[in-house]
Amino acid sequence: MRLEDTVIPGPHRYVSFLRDAPAITDGDLTGIGVTILRAQDSVARDLLVPASSLLRYSALVRERLRPGSWNEIVGREVILFIFRLSDGMVLDLVLEPDTALKISWLCSALRGDPIEQTSDVPHYLAANPLYRDLIAAFHRAGPEPL
Repeated sequence: MRLEDTVIPGPHRYVSFLRDAPAITDGDLTGIGVTILRAQDSVARDLLVPASSLLRYSALVRERLRPGSWNEIVGREVILFIFRLSDGMVLDLVLEPDTALKISWLCSALRGDPIEQTSDVPHYLAANPLYRDLIAAFHRAGPEPL
């Protein structure tokens, strides 16, 4: 499967750029049905996550994500965030109008990017080529920006 064929996943599929989770192996991912589209280095991978694997993938990320980082899971209709704060506390947030500010603030605080850069969360994520087409097609087309 080529990356360019899967940037916009079909219904009931998600894409995720997994980083900051070196304890998650390729075998862990493929063992739960996740497809590795591209390994960017030894610990950063572009993934295709079928809905049937979403709960297991999310649990794996929650368990093994490094403190002080996050992972996003982007689908046609939803963007999910899993944050692991520096103290180890895990927060799961769905990007919605009432969570956008908190997500923006957490992304800024954990990555050190200016809040002006993170304040439009879909636009911020679209800087990653894995998400760009999907976000342009589905998340930026609605009448109200997130």
